[in-house]
Amino acid sequence: MRADRLAIDGGTPVRRGFPPLGKGADLLGDEEIDAVVAVMRDRRLFRYHTNRTQARVAALEAAACDAFDCSYALATASGTSALRCAMAALGVGCGDEVIVPAFTFIATVGAVVNAGAVPVFAEVDDTLTLDIDDVARKIGPRTSAVVPVHLENVACAMDPLLALTRARGLAIVEDAAQAIGVTYHGRAVGTFGELGACSFQETKNITTGEGGMVFTDDADLYVRAARFHDQGGQFVTQYRGTRGPESGEAFVGDNLRMTELAGAIGCVQLARLPGLLAAMRANCDRIEAAIGRLEGLRTRRLPDRAGAGGSSLTWFAPDAALACRMVDALRAEGVPAARMYDGLPVYASPAIAGRLTASNKGCPWHCAEHPTDAGYPPGLCPDTEDLVGRSVTVGVGPAFSARDCHDVAEGVRKVVHHLLGA
Repeated sequence: MRADRLAIDGGTPVRRGFPPLGKGADLLGDEEIDAVVAVMRDRRLFRYHTNRTQARVAALEAAACDAFDCSYALATASGTSALRCAMAALGVGCGDEVIVPAFTFIATVGAVVNAGAVPVFAEVDDTLTLDIDDVARKIGPRTSAVVPVHLENVACAMDPLLALTRARGLAIVEDAAQAIGVTYHGRAVGTFGELGACSFQETKNITTGEGGMVFTDDADLYVRAARFHDQGGQFVTQYRGTRGPESGEAFVGDNLRMTELAGAIGCVQLARLPGLLAAMRANCDRIEAAIGRLEGLRTRRLPDRAGAGGSSLTWFAPDAALACRMVDALRAEGVPAARMYDGLPVYASPAIAGRLTASNKGCPWHCAEHPTDAGYPPGLCPDTEDLVGRSVTVGVGPAFSARDCHDVAEGVRKVVHHLLGA
């Protein structure tokens, strides 16, 4: 098979069409349907109008606390909402700087900007998560928090990061949007820092279509996050599933609440999470074993291999042009490959590069009281730009069959054989 011409050059592909790549969405079934129908029959779609019935959102929060061994969990309308609530809970705002990785989804940065703070970008290393040494270099007098991102089901190395931030008196908000259920040294990501956030968007490990959750062990931070997500508590705010009594100071908030429909789906999906992660890890191991050693490619390093989610395999090619060629060739063979975020740092986004907000007035970049010269030109984080430009990622799904795993491995070996001579 590997001696054949590449499909991109007119040869016969290893397979036609990609294997199923969905995570929790691929497992949606009768249980989720029944849970949604039950909510509809109750005619109680809003989480605080469930006095006659089981409160599904509250049940999801309680189940998450048990599953991830944390004291408080707050369900939200999206993963981005969860990050915004975390920033509000900490009081991050005008005049602050928050360190984020140069390679992440734009929502990580958006939560900082919408809080009124200036994002400061740190390099990522060959784990594609924060380079701790560069975080130390980027800490300044206005730094208030650091946001490690557990990217694509791989944990950031939290031990050295915690040692650094605790020594400097800085808070951590973990962005675990892409890593719910992933662990680092046996502990769930999202539960190391002052607060953590995850996502239930359709492409995530488990899904409610849209949705998210905030994790914390701090009662005061939980109440502040809860108040912010429920309009700031103008009347009474939610506390562990109910509204009231009034607790804490008043401030203007937002409406970032989860619906009972989403909560019902989430309860079912959360119960599926251990089996889903086990399936992805097994498929990932099966594909890696079948591929074997690939000369000329460097493999993404995993800070905790046993705790990784197993939803992809990533290699680094010798140069960006070859990485692009590999992705095109792999896809032609029926292998689901990509360069994550087109191989670009997040600050390459026009909105961030141009320092643009909806009003383009005031915080964070045009504030007279807290002026900043922060700019985001190409070359800002050169190690990240080089690394991600050379990255090639192959997706792995929980619903892959043994044949799917064989085909993916064969496709990778074929492409590497032709393009690198390995």
